[in-house]
Amino acid sequence: MKKIYNLAFALHFVFPCITLYISQSQAQVPTLITVGTQPLSTPVIVAYAGWTITADATKGSINIVYDSLGTLLQHLQLNIENNQQLVSLKGWMAEKTSQHQLAINVIQPACALLFDLNEHCITISSSSAKLVLTAQAPASNDRIIANVIDTKGSPVTWTGTTEVVENFGGTETRTPSYLASKNPEVMTFTLGQVSSANLHSLFDRDQDIAIVFSDQSLLQRNPQYPDLLIVTIPVAGNTVIRLLPDYYTHTLGLPFYSRFNDSEFPVAPVVWGSWTSYYRDTREKDIVRNTDWLAANLKPYGFKYVQIDDGYDNGKDSLQHAWIENWDKRGLFPKGPKWMANYIKSKGLHAGLWLVPNSYAGAVTTHPDWYLRDKNGKLILDYDTPTLDFTHPGVQQWLRKLFATLKGWGFEYFKFDGEFALPKYAPVVDKTRQFDTTIDPVVSYRNRLQLIREIVGSTTFLEGCPAGTPLNGIGFFNSYFNGADVYNTWLGSYALFNAISANAFLNHIAVYVMPGEGIDVSPFTSLAEAKKRMPARYIYTAETSEDSLKGFGVSMAEARTLVSFVALTGVVYPLTSIMPALPEERAGLLKMSMPTMPILPADLFSRGSDMSNNTPWEYFKHRTPDTYIHNYPEILNLKVNAQSGIYDVVAFTNWRNEKITRKISFADKLGLSSGAAYVAFDFWRQEFVGVFRDSLALTVEAHDTRVLQLHPLLGKPQLIGNSRHITGAFSVLSLQWNEKENSLEGVSETIPGEMYDLFVYVPDGFDTTTLTAITGKNKIVQVKKELTGNILKLRFQGEQAPVKWQVRFNRNFK
Repeated sequence: MKKIYNLAFALHFVFPCITLYISQSQAQVPTLITVGTQPLSTPVIVAYAGWTITADATKGSINIVYDSLGTLLQHLQLNIENNQQLVSLKGWMAEKTSQHQLAINVIQPACALLFDLNEHCITISSSSAKLVLTAQAPASNDRIIANVIDTKGSPVTWTGTTEVVENFGGTETRTPSYLASKNPEVMTFTLGQVSSANLHSLFDRDQDIAIVFSDQSLLQRNPQYPDLLIVTIPVAGNTVIRLLPDYYTHTLGLPFYSRFNDSEFPVAPVVWGSWTSYYRDTREKDIVRNTDWLAANLKPYGFKYVQIDDGYDNGKDSLQHAWIENWDKRGLFPKGPKWMANYIKSKGLHAGLWLVPNSYAGAVTTHPDWYLRDKNGKLILDYDTPTLDFTHPGVQQWLRKLFATLKGWGFEYFKFDGEFALPKYAPVVDKTRQFDTTIDPVVSYRNRLQLIREIVGSTTFLEGCPAGTPLNGIGFFNSYFNGADVYNTWLGSYALFNAISANAFLNHIAVYVMPGEGIDVSPFTSLAEAKKRMPARYIYTAETSEDSLKGFGVSMAEARTLVSFVALTGVVYPLTSIMPALPEERAGLLKMSMPTMPILPADLFSRGSDMSNNTPWEYFKHRTPDTYIHNYPEILNLKVNAQSGIYDVVAFTNWRNEKITRKISFADKLGLSSGAAYVAFDFWRQEFVGVFRDSLALTVEAHDTRVLQLHPLLGKPQLIGNSRHITGAFSVLSLQWNEKENSLEGVSETIPGEMYDLFVYVPDGFDTTTLTAITGKNKIVQVKKELTGNILKLRFQGEQAPVKWQVRFNRNFK
């Protein structure tokens, strides 16, 4: 214990980046100064309740491990805050004071620290109110930075729809949740390995465990080692590190959890569905017409799936479904399903189909024992079709035939409606009449899903709509639609906002979120005009849902809000417009917000559902956008760490019917550095807004969404935006500042023939000298440049191969 060595050397060896990455200018925490010496000792280990804490006084650091998680914190060090600086404590000694306690006694200044290990938490206490711990936390893509549920916030309820209640006499699924107690109007998402001053927890995606630090803690991404966070924990007497095991199943109420497997589908798909524009009157010619338009206009932008909804298989006199046997008995698809799927595929797209595998009308006479019945022996219907007993071997064999046939025809996307374990959630089912009365209905249901998955394979996309029941298909479905139907008005689009607000915490964590049948960004059409050319069901749906109905379609501002909410949250991108009728200006909104990106939610909790039994459609019907109360976020904050840089994309939505001006605090609302300068670029307006410190004031028109990209001011020429994608990240394959050449260099993926714009902020003291752009086999690309104030705009036509561009500058500092 008497041998000593210089702690500065030890700190440099163990934690070489500590001074750089927790300095005041970079992290808003005091600068760390290494002083003093430290005694040698044997490491002291305390293991209790799954925790193992190792204190090595020789190295001056502590490691904290949890059995199922591995290392939580490594190279943890003790510091005292002094005049806005962190002073590393001098020599300390460790002692195991009980089975679950580790005491640290600091020699100079004299103080003590106690780690108390308990089940699922560690309490850290200090005799000094100025003690600050610094450490590294492993945080790869398996362990993401997040905010967990805040029970101090306003209580809300996460629900689905009332379908199981209204159609089967079941019970509405209601799960308690909470809005955030601080800034509940902000909803945060991440793209890449990010960090922020307002994100204080980690979520382990494999183990379903949340790791919760205090709100005073700071978790910063280490730019040299992106799989590590630099963690700063003020103790201020005491603090707690908590674990929330089974976070999604126990805390959030999901019935099952398994980490979402995105190996086949790394991003949520872009899907067009026929339902909301055609309902049951969809014809082959409608699918062909929309497919042609989608392939020609949106396929280059990431569009993939054409999904045919209800109406293709009904008999002439019945709505009962047989799925593969009645196709085109009404003469709507004369060339048949295989031709239709192959036509879609011939355009470079994928064919999808709606069906209700819970039901089938084709075997009532030949196999009456296949069906679910009530206590009177009466058939139970789902979507006007008798429902099946999936414990019966004959039904399982039928299931194999059904999906093998559909797969053979070429369908690669299936939307399952009325998709739940009927014997479990429909009280009318007489379970004693089932073939197997011993198996748990949910187990039987999941066995059925496993069978379907085995037949269609992992490359087929499955969407489930649970009819208001718990999401028991987690692990089998690629996406879930857990919300109400949309229709083509602004108020009718609220169902989509509700689905995102309520369910986004699931997206890309447990399953992709399908927010609705589709967004329709068509311009306004009067009710009288719509009645001349729209299907009767189209008119009926809106008229029976909205008293204030004046017509269909949305304003340009409302269209921007729709695509912004879908694109910046990473959910499935659903379309439902009659696409060939869409004006180019509206199609441009879709192009600038596609494809979807691998975005993850940072707020891991539901914001509640507003279309539940307490506020059913009958209530919604009598409201207007101005009188409907909801918890939809007013700020979407997407934190980005990509090839395009490290920055924030912030969407500001005005839900009101009149223009508003808001002042937004960067530190308070967005978790950005206080006092730092940020360059703001308005994506939808494609213009530079200004350089701001601490806050900005923004005017937003009625129902509009302003989308700003906020880049930290770097003091050198920097890319602040482009015309291709709302995130600023898609299309930028590489980007760097070459200090030796004084040049900004990048590689961009563009759309052949389409114009592509780059916006570069050029600080005072830099002059543009040369500009080059090449593609393919050193083909020169002609670039038009325009310098307005500090903004250099580069424009060139898109090419088949990526375009490599370079802008050189002279330094002209006076």
